[in-house]
Amino acid sequence: MKHLPFILLSLMTMMSCTVKKAEKQVISQPEKPVVYMTQEISPAALVRIYEALGKPATGRVAVKISTGEAGGHNYLKPELIRQLVNGVNGTIVECNTAYSGSRNTSEAHWQTIREHGFINIAPVDLMDEEGDFTIPVEDTTWIKYDRVGTHMKNYDFMINLAHFKGHMMGGFGGVLKNQSIGVASSAGKAYIHSAGFTEDVVETWNHIDNQDGFLESMAAAAQAVHNYFGRGERILYINVVNNLSVDCDCDSHPADPEMSDIGILASLDPVALDQACVDLVFHYPSEEGDNAAALIERINSRHGIHTIEHAAKIGLGSRDYNLVSIDGEQMLEQLNEQSLSLLVRNHGVTTMHENRGVQDLLSLIKNEPARLKGAVVADKMVGKAAAALMIAGGVKTVYTNLICTPARELFEKAGVSVVATEEVPQILNRDKSGQCPIDSRLNDAATVEECVAILQAM
Repeated sequence: MKHLPFILLSLMTMMSCTVKKAEKQVISQPEKPVVYMTQEISPAALVRIYEALGKPATGRVAVKISTGEAGGHNYLKPELIRQLVNGVNGTIVECNTAYSGSRNTSEAHWQTIREHGFINIAPVDLMDEEGDFTIPVEDTTWIKYDRVGTHMKNYDFMINLAHFKGHMMGGFGGVLKNQSIGVASSAGKAYIHSAGFTEDVVETWNHIDNQDGFLESMAAAAQAVHNYFGRGERILYINVVNNLSVDCDCDSHPADPEMSDIGILASLDPVALDQACVDLVFHYPSEEGDNAAALIERINSRHGIHTIEHAAKIGLGSRDYNLVSIDGEQMLEQLNEQSLSLLVRNHGVTTMHENRGVQDLLSLIKNEPARLKGAVVADKMVGKAAAALMIAGGVKTVYTNLICTPARELFEKAGVSVVATEEVPQILNRDKSGQCPIDSRLNDAATVEECVAILQAM
């Protein structure tokens, strides 16, 4: 498997800027919202990215997920979310659907919840099981209110934990959909789908021809829930970008994904978060057998981006953002604690290596080249040889305890981002009596290609 390049890099948010002093007063611009990202998809990574947001969930915490239609298999699995849900003492919340299936009645929905294992990991609540109520919307172009489950009144804080993927009607589903259609009661779902025409779950399907009205209604409903939880003070947003089918988890027979997993992203701004996920899909380096074309076509054919456009227009959030990777520092810490030499994180999978020198990098390039392409790497020390191999392999971000100046210069020329604790003129040999023998063979090599040719011939 391979991984896509970051469209924005974490280092950009860490660098300080030098600005010329202006003669006139300059009105400061608001900072772009931060979207955090990890390529690792695991229970621990989900907790780390929640913690990166710096907003602890307090009080009675609702964790909004999709429990998934019976027969489907792409929904967020209980074993993935359990550590986070339990860590915040949360309750998994859902609402019944407006279409016929395994979740359109409370009885059927509870059966699906049991079959999918959610009841085994945490308390679960169907928020509209005992009725619904309305909350105000700011944008009344189509819907005049948002109808949500009565039990939402029981919660002080919401974690919007969405599975980002395609959707038959909306083009894609992320946190905006999970907060609008997902939080709405059955009648509320009908009202949004019909762009305010009806709350009748049967009649609504005769009034779904207003596609942009439907998308704008989703944005308005998402804003209503955001406002309900203190205008964003008591809500946060996480997208797990895996199992990237063109179909939603509401489909009992979803199409198989044609592209690989991307990672987990999180933000306090739902618009920025969904935009970042869409950007990663649209900039995915597709190739045969790992292609984003189907999902891109699904999003475009449903004008899916318009949900984000309208959400930004009505003030729910920003389409501009800074993408910040949380992988590197944690990986370097793990590397040092476990006395490893190299960690490679790509496509939700982390591999650990412990051979000295550049043996593992040479082996990866020869036997598993896709592991390095687009990867985040933590390396104990990086000399010129290691840098050349990483660049040749397509590594995008490097974290290291120690780097030599020639290695840093190679990375700069190649556009690879590096965070190093210490820089030295050269990497020394084991007894510190001279230069590392492998690097010494590359002193006269001017390019990455020359370096790699020498290393592969050794």
